[in-house]
Amino acid sequence: MRRFLSFIVAAVAFCATPAGQGLDFIPSASAANCVASENLEEKALSFIGRCRKGSIHREFPGELAAESLGAIKNGASATHKKAWKLLNDKRFAK
Repeated sequence: MRRFLSFIVAAVAFCATPAGQGLDFIPSASAANCVASENLEEKALSFIGRCRKGSIHREFPGELAAESLGAIKNGASATHKKAWKLLNDKRFAK
């Protein structure tokens, strides 16, 4: 019972955390949608976990997992283009 209560307290604290404090994720309660171009401030790994199937990890370039979606979209390399295409590919949508 004690473990359950501590889990509930942690969950409430997680959802009550205000955005914009240097966090690399968007809490589920404030997550708008799963359109990559509308979540440009979110980190790729967070977006993938929230909106994409796990099978995307087989194809997604690992070096870009910590980048924001905006940086991936504006990147000029072939790796950035591949990552952006995968993030928008309907095959990987949940």
